[in-house]
Amino acid sequence: MKNIWKYILTGFGVIALEWLFLAAFATWFNGMGELGGIVVGAAFFLAFEMVICTGAIIAKVGNKEK
Repeated sequence: MKNIWKYILTGFGVIALEWLFLAAFATWFNGMGELGGIVVGAAFFLAFEMVICTGAIIAKVGNKEK
């Protein structure tokens, strides 16, 4: 139960990071329109998050094999 708070706080941190990501991409890609910038920002953030999660999973699996 003690570790659950660590994961909840990590989740809130990820949500805050995604809000910043979406706000930045909506202004960076302003030639696409607001909706297009948000969609591209969400796609980039999900790709970034998948890379981080995959690295964490591979690191956990690598540690269990040793």
